[in-house]
Amino acid sequence: HSSGSSFSIGTHRRVMKLFRALALLLAALAGAQIDPRYAMNMTVYHLHPEITGAMPIDMDTGDVEGDLFFYLDEFLLPLECANASKGMSGFDCNNPERVDPNLVVSKVELEVDSRWTTYSACNLCNGTDPFSRKPCEKGTYICDCFGIWCNRGRVGKENITQKFVPPVTTTKCTESMNRTCGSARRTIGGCSACMARHSIELLFKDTCKARDMLGYCVGGSHHHFGDFCSADSEDWKCWRSNIPRKTGGFWYSTLKEGHCEANSVTGSCGWKIRSTTSVRNTCLRDRLMTTVEGAAQDCFGTCGPRNSTSPCWIGCFFDTVLGPKARNSTEVAGLPTDTLVSAFTRSFASQAQGGCPIIPDTHNLIDIASSWDGIVV
Repeated sequence: HSSGSSFSIGTHRRVMKLFRALALLLAALAGAQIDPRYAMNMTVYHLHPEITGAMPIDMDTGDVEGDLFFYLDEFLLPLECANASKGMSGFDCNNPERVDPNLVVSKVELEVDSRWTTYSACNLCNGTDPFSRKPCEKGTYICDCFGIWCNRGRVGKENITQKFVPPVTTTKCTESMNRTCGSARRTIGGCSACMARHSIELLFKDTCKARDMLGYCVGGSHHHFGDFCSADSEDWKCWRSNIPRKTGGFWYSTLKEGHCEANSVTGSCGWKIRSTTSVRNTCLRDRLMTTVEGAAQDCFGTCGPRNSTSPCWIGCFFDTVLGPKARNSTEVAGLPTDTLVSAFTRSFASQAQGGCPIIPDTHNLIDIASSWDGIVV
């Protein structure tokens, strides 16, 4: 019993030290100012392994709609990964930000410099950068910026609709591509060669765009984003294509170089944290699934007990969220986006109001405490 009492007292003292260190750090950071002419507050969210902590240093986040875009894709994984081989599907199915057994969702209140820069794609390294294919340190975040205006001291911003929802291919272009290369569409090499042979005609005579042609060949690399959903696409590829059409929103990248430190002078940094709140992904996921199931009880009832990996359950989920026509077209209906947003954000309410239990972010507190070892607390 005495050893247990000693542990309790020691733990209490450590926790108190961590929180005092946090209070001191936040007080110091109050002097690390973003240029007030461009300062704005914003709320972002991100899904991540618990061990990485909630502070989004070298991480990507999104407003609630933007994070829903990333989050809803998680429900496709059982179908996508059943036949995953290489490319982005292979990455999705091994991405620790999707498959880690201890995922959490964090709500982060930021103050940022609103002079945005090009968005950086940040991923948790599993040994190889998924974009550059260069080696990286496993367990750390690696960020790749694709553009000429990459200011690592500013917050990157990506418009989901502009990035992932291409303009609809014109009827004239579709008919022309079907006529010229339709017979070769399912043979990647043959289809690509056909597109190359007829590119001048398609581009200048038939009003096609390069993106139309890149996405026409079934199974091509541009089909990862499902941008070119058609009647002969697999259901899950069309659903993935239509999620951004449903959610819209924005993604943000917050790199270490732009983080306001205790000694940052006014105007020298691009973002700082005002607060973080984290909940278990299992809890938020359950809240979202319950909302969707409640809107289509008859459909889900045909699938038996909840099994979010079964094709039946997944089909009902996306028919409810996106509408049944979203299986083989770009026509999106289903639940109002506000309903999904409410289910997502309500998870961060108090438990008395139906929210999830809050997880103390001890990982970041330990980092903070270790950086303030010279302070007596």
